[in-house]
Amino acid sequence: MKNFYTALMTLFNAAPGGVHNAFWLDIGGRLYNTRAPEGSALPYCVFLHVVANPDDTFTEKIDEILLQFSIFSGTQDDDTEVQDAMTHLKALFDDCSLSITGGTLVTFTRGAEGLEAEDFETPDGMQSGWHYHVDYHATVRKV
Repeated sequence: MKNFYTALMTLFNAAPGGVHNAFWLDIGGRLYNTRAPEGSALPYCVFLHVVANPDDTFTEKIDEILLQFSIFSGTQDDDTEVQDAMTHLKALFDDCSLSITGGTLVTFTRGAEGLEAEDFETPDGMQSGWHYHVDYHATVRKV
Protein backbone atom coordinates (compact mmCIF):
# COMPACT_ATOMS: atom_id res chain seq x y z
CA MET A 1 0.00 0.00 0.00
CA LYS A 2 2.83 2.40 0.77
CA ASN A 3 3.96 2.39 -2.87
CA PHE A 4 0.39 3.04 -4.06
CA TYR A 5 0.06 6.13 -1.83
CA THR A 6 3.53 7.35 -2.83
CA ALA A 7 2.47 7.15 -6.49
CA LEU A 8 -0.79 8.97 -5.69
CA MET A 9 1.06 11.84 -4.01
CA THR A 10 3.62 11.95 -6.84
CA LEU A 11 0.79 12.52 -9.33
CA PHE A 12 -0.79 15.17 -7.09
CA ASN A 13 2.49 17.03 -6.53
CA ALA A 14 3.73 16.84 -10.13
CA ALA A 15 4.58 20.23 -11.60
CA PRO A 16 5.40 19.74 -15.27
CA GLY A 17 7.05 22.89 -16.58
CA GLY A 18 7.03 24.25 -13.03
CA VAL A 19 3.23 24.49 -12.87
CA HIS A 20 1.08 22.41 -10.52
CA ASN A 21 -2.25 20.93 -11.61
CA ALA A 22 -5.50 22.84 -11.03
CA PHE A 23 -6.56 20.64 -8.08
CA TRP A 24 -3.24 21.27 -6.30
CA LEU A 25 -3.74 25.00 -6.81
CA ASP A 26 -7.38 24.87 -5.60
CA ILE A 27 -6.36 23.43 -2.23
CA GLY A 28 -2.97 25.11 -1.92
CA GLY A 29 -1.13 21.78 -2.02
CA ARG A 30 -2.91 20.65 1.17
CA LEU A 31 -3.69 16.97 0.50
CA TYR A 32 -3.31 14.84 3.60
CA ASN A 33 -3.42 11.12 4.35
CA THR A 34 -6.35 10.27 6.65
CA ARG A 35 -6.62 13.59 8.51
CA ALA A 36 -5.38 17.14 8.25
CA PRO A 37 -2.94 18.45 10.83
CA GLU A 38 -4.53 20.53 13.56
CA GLY A 39 -4.88 24.14 12.47
CA SER A 40 -4.75 23.42 8.72
CA ALA A 41 -5.95 26.29 6.56
CA LEU A 42 -9.04 25.78 4.43
CA PRO A 43 -9.58 24.59 1.79
CA TYR A 44 -7.84 21.24 2.06
CA CYS A 45 -8.42 17.61 1.12
CA VAL A 46 -7.82 14.34 2.93
CA PHE A 47 -7.78 10.87 1.45
CA LEU A 48 -8.77 7.82 3.45
CA HIS A 49 -7.92 4.19 2.83
CA VAL A 50 -11.38 2.68 3.36
CA VAL A 51 -10.60 -0.95 2.60
CA ALA A 52 -8.37 -3.17 0.49
CA ASN A 53 -9.18 -6.68 -0.65
CA PRO A 54 -6.29 -8.83 -1.81
CA ASP A 55 -6.98 -11.39 -4.52
CA ASP A 56 -4.76 -14.24 -5.65
CA THR A 57 -5.81 -15.77 -8.97
CA PHE A 58 -2.89 -18.26 -8.91
CA THR A 59 -1.38 -16.45 -11.90
CA GLU A 60 -1.36 -12.94 -10.43
CA LYS A 61 -1.81 -11.08 -7.16
CA ILE A 62 -4.21 -8.14 -7.14
CA ASP A 63 -5.26 -5.54 -4.59
CA GLU A 64 -8.72 -3.99 -4.88
CA ILE A 65 -8.59 -0.67 -3.02
CA LEU A 66 -11.44 1.61 -1.97
CA LEU A 67 -10.20 5.14 -1.35
CA GLN A 68 -12.19 8.21 -0.33
CA PHE A 69 -11.25 11.85 -0.91
CA SER A 70 -12.88 14.60 1.19
CA ILE A 71 -12.53 18.27 0.30
CA PHE A 72 -13.32 20.81 3.03
CA SER A 73 -14.05 24.45 2.17
CA GLY A 74 -14.80 27.27 4.58
CA THR A 75 -16.93 29.35 2.24
CA GLN A 76 -20.38 29.46 3.82
CA ASP A 77 -22.74 31.07 1.34
CA ASP A 78 -21.09 30.12 -1.94
CA ASP A 79 -20.04 26.61 -2.93
CA THR A 80 -17.92 27.78 -5.92
CA GLU A 81 -14.63 27.02 -4.15
CA VAL A 82 -15.55 23.41 -3.37
CA GLN A 83 -17.25 22.93 -6.77
CA ASP A 84 -14.08 24.06 -8.58
CA ALA A 85 -11.94 21.76 -6.43
CA MET A 86 -14.36 18.87 -7.11
CA THR A 87 -14.11 19.43 -10.85
CA HIS A 88 -10.33 19.54 -10.78
CA LEU A 89 -10.02 16.51 -8.46
CA LYS A 90 -12.05 14.49 -10.97
CA ALA A 91 -9.96 15.78 -13.89
CA LEU A 92 -6.77 14.68 -12.13
CA PHE A 93 -7.86 11.29 -10.79
CA ASP A 94 -10.60 9.91 -13.08
CA ASP A 95 -9.01 6.96 -14.90
CA CYS A 96 -5.55 8.30 -14.02
CA SER A 97 -2.23 6.52 -14.50
CA LEU A 98 0.07 5.97 -11.55
CA SER A 99 3.66 4.73 -11.59
CA ILE A 100 3.65 2.27 -8.69
CA THR A 101 6.89 0.63 -7.60
CA GLY A 102 6.26 -3.12 -7.47
CA GLY A 103 2.84 -2.91 -9.11
CA THR A 104 0.76 -1.85 -12.08
CA LEU A 105 -2.38 0.24 -11.81
CA VAL A 106 -5.08 -1.57 -13.79
CA THR A 107 -8.04 0.71 -13.03
CA PHE A 108 -8.76 3.89 -11.07
CA THR A 109 -12.45 4.70 -11.36
CA ARG A 110 -14.76 7.10 -9.57
CA GLY A 111 -17.64 5.74 -7.50
CA ALA A 112 -20.16 7.35 -5.16
CA GLU A 113 -19.89 11.04 -4.34
CA GLY A 114 -21.74 13.69 -2.38
CA LEU A 115 -21.73 17.34 -1.35
CA GLU A 116 -23.07 18.67 1.92
CA ALA A 117 -23.03 21.77 4.07
CA GLU A 118 -21.22 21.05 7.30
CA ASP A 119 -19.99 22.65 10.51
CA PHE A 120 -16.41 21.87 11.49
CA GLU A 121 -13.87 23.05 14.01
CA THR A 122 -11.07 25.39 12.93
CA PRO A 123 -8.35 27.20 14.92
CA ASP A 124 -10.78 30.13 15.12
CA GLY A 125 -13.65 28.00 16.44
CA MET A 126 -16.63 26.40 14.74
CA GLN A 127 -17.15 27.31 11.10
CA SER A 128 -19.74 26.47 8.50
CA GLY A 129 -18.64 25.35 5.07
CA TRP A 130 -18.82 22.58 2.51
CA HIS A 131 -17.70 18.97 2.46
CA TYR A 132 -17.41 17.08 -0.81
CA HIS A 133 -16.57 13.39 -0.68
CA VAL A 134 -15.91 10.94 -3.49
CA ASP A 135 -14.90 7.28 -3.61
CA TYR A 136 -12.39 5.81 -6.04
CA HIS A 137 -11.89 2.14 -6.73
CA ALA A 138 -8.35 1.11 -7.67
CA THR A 139 -7.13 -2.22 -8.94
CA VAL A 140 -3.39 -2.83 -8.56
CA ARG A 141 -1.65 -5.86 -10.02
CA LYS A 142 1.45 -6.76 -8.01
CA VAL A 143 4.61 -7.43 -10.00
